[in-house]
Amino acid sequence: MSRLRAIVRHEFRTAAANKTFVVMTILGPFLILAVTLLPGLLSANPAALGGNKPVLILESEPFAAQTAAALESTARPVRLVADSDEAKKEVLGGKAAGFLAGRVLYTKTGTDAVLYGTLGSIVAAMEREEKIVRSGLDPVLLRTLLETPELEVVRLQQGGGERKSGSDEFLSIMFTVLGFVMLLYMTILLYGQMIGRSVVLEKTSKTVEIMLSSVTPRELMYGKILGIGLAGIVQYAIWIGVSLALVKFAGPSLGLSLPREVSSSNLGWLFLFFILAFFLYASGYAAIAAASEDEHHLGQLAWPLIAFLIVPVVLISPLVMNPQSPLSVGLSIFPMTSPIVMLIRIMVSPPPAWQIALCIALLAATAWGMATAAARIFRTGILMTGKRANFKEISRWLRIR
Repeated sequence: MSRLRAIVRHEFRTAAANKTFVVMTILGPFLILAVTLLPGLLSANPAALGGNKPVLILESEPFAAQTAAALESTARPVRLVADSDEAKKEVLGGKAAGFLAGRVLYTKTGTDAVLYGTLGSIVAAMEREEKIVRSGLDPVLLRTLLETPELEVVRLQQGGGERKSGSDEFLSIMFTVLGFVMLLYMTILLYGQMIGRSVVLEKTSKTVEIMLSSVTPRELMYGKILGIGLAGIVQYAIWIGVSLALVKFAGPSLGLSLPREVSSSNLGWLFLFFILAFFLYASGYAAIAAASEDEHHLGQLAWPLIAFLIVPVVLISPLVMNPQSPLSVGLSIFPMTSPIVMLIRIMVSPPPAWQIALCIALLAATAWGMATAAARIFRTGILMTGKRANFKEISRWLRIR
């Protein structure tokens, strides 16, 4: 046990006593806060992404003044111009966001979808008003007939509560979930690869042969996983503690409404799923690293583990929009994808308690099974050199007692 503690202490110091760890530990809470505050800032000022560049409107066009007034109401700077050629030069020079001449919008990038949508709605409304006037019909009656009813969305909550929802809330949820998911994905991958590189480095430098004269392969592997895992747990604890303080005090002091999804309970779930996912993937990385000849070989053997992490990230949009679908439920129960998918489901629409309990139980059991299997692979592969093992050969090592 004293030898295991020594390895854990050494690995923890190696992982934590470097500038990258310190910098990321300090910046982590501010990155989390930035991601969670961004949707509120965008909702309060949708034109924020457009900067201060004005939209130019040709003043000789009908309804130019009305269009300018309508666009200004969306916090977009507007300027009426008389010369089309000069206006296009301003757009090309980056001095203006766009130039509207009738039904034609000239831009430099062609990617400002918010501006296109806003101007399209304004131009359509102006032309509709013109047609009503020309028809001689009662404008009030036609507006009433053509008025599009607005669909109100209400989220049902446990205990009979109801909360009004909408597109702004979807944006807020998507940004917050994306921030949590990317944090979990990057840290699992980072710490897993850290263990893999550490094992490969010691194996290729023959350092492991010296270490195994004092400790068993099982102790060496568990010491690495526990030591680096402890560094990750400390980092997450600092992140979550500082994030809670920033969310509690920074948001109210700045007058910003924070997303409901950034709560102490969701941060707690993030912490729990990181711990479980770390031990699952760290064991896998330790096993394939012991079977690898070098870092290039490690990258080739690690692709199945990385694939399981990428799948939930790629499917994040359908998972957020349909958290109760069979696909979402299945991926939230399957241990290799459940840490990320179940976290998404809990943040968007909490699933039944039995599904969460089943997810955690299967994830913990799989992590234990992965660690046990990894210990067998590690015992055989750590001293093997001169041969590139494949998955078939690695599977045979599992049967060696």
